[in-house]
Amino acid sequence: MDTTTTEDISRLLDQYRTAIHETQDHAGERCSFGRFRAGAPYFARHALLRHMGSRGERYPFTPSLQREFESINADLAVLEDEGGWAYREELFCDLIAYTEAHRSLMCYRELGMCNFDKIKNQQFREEITVLLEELEGEFCIDTIMALICSLDETAKSLHESIRTDAVLPEGAGHIPVWEDRFCFNLAGKRTGLLEE
Repeated sequence: MDTTTTEDISRLLDQYRTAIHETQDHAGERCSFGRFRAGAPYFARHALLRHMGSRGERYPFTPSLQREFESINADLAVLEDEGGWAYREELFCDLIAYTEAHRSLMCYRELGMCNFDKIKNQQFREEITVLLEELEGEFCIDTIMALICSLDETAKSLHESIRTDAVLPEGAGHIPVWEDRFCFNLAGKRTGLLEE
């Protein structure tokens, strides 16, 4: 089993800081599928926290790394303040775009135009999770969450189906955690902007 080291944490902190500054410095160049994306800081922070939380050992998060993490979080708060509501709307538009891209990929799979590995290894699903968590309570995302829950069920069925044209490699028998947590979230009602 790999061990998370202070060097790993330091590298991920650098990626988090860089994502914030690039997102801020290239605001005019940001787009959903471009080099600079509005969600980049949140994706980098999620990777850092996931990496830290994926092991059973105590995190190698020294006091200096903790201070650095808090400083970078303050930089993100500045980016959010400067971007205001327009920045939050940009994140929401990206969420819609990634959800549509993920849905389209599932449709392509159903039509036999791509194999299951392509679905399993694409980033949109994880990025959707990050944006859903970030935007919960600010926007009405119930419809998106219901769609994602449905797509996750479809992905699970595709994986378990005997009717696959792609031969899965050994060890590819588990799709990433696209879990039932979305279904649990659907039980609670959210407040936010009404969908138009």
